[in-house]
Amino acid sequence: MGNACFGPPSAAVKLILHGGGTRILAGHKYLAGEIMFEFPEHMICHAGSFYIGHPIPSLAISDELVPGETYFLIPLDCVTNNVLSTSSVASLARPGTPVKFKDCPFEYLKGANGRVLIKVMPKFIERLIAGESDQEAGAAAGGGYLCSTPELQKHYSQLVGPRDQLWSPKLDTISEHKLRFSPCRFIGLEWKQKEVET
Repeated sequence: MGNACFGPPSAAVKLILHGGGTRILAGHKYLAGEIMFEFPEHMICHAGSFYIGHPIPSLAISDELVPGETYFLIPLDCVTNNVLSTSSVASLARPGTPVKFKDCPFEYLKGANGRVLIKVMPKFIERLIAGESDQEAGAAAGGGYLCSTPELQKHYSQLVGPRDQLWSPKLDTISEHKLRFSPCRFIGLEWKQKEVET
């Protein structure tokens, strides 16, 4: 009998659909064009390649999907700009879904050239695309990860405050009295009149 060498089974490609849902692609190699043909108004992006200030990582038709990696299927109408910004990340959320930051969705890395790169965490984008929102509204209302101490949360709530509270300034009423002066006084005629009378 011969010895057979079996390697680990090939890992599958995980494709996360906009609006919720996940598709596992296994069996053979997939090209991005195959998925784009099935979803014509969408683009495919590698999950770990979203960096603020860099182009959106959309794949070309001939690009192969790497087994074991995660990809996002994003509608073209969600993308308004080719360069990724925080507002374009927020636009990936399903319409009507509030974008809430429970934890910091960014990771700061140093690039090959020594410059700081701001990576958007794949789990955060996955939550946005799937339409999930944080159940803990208190974290967002209290400033979330920005306000880590009770004192900072107090100052944050004083500055931002609830939206249903109307703001009105505390100003004292300014009263204005109109004093009428004779035009003669400004010209100097009043002084001359008094001299003539005496």
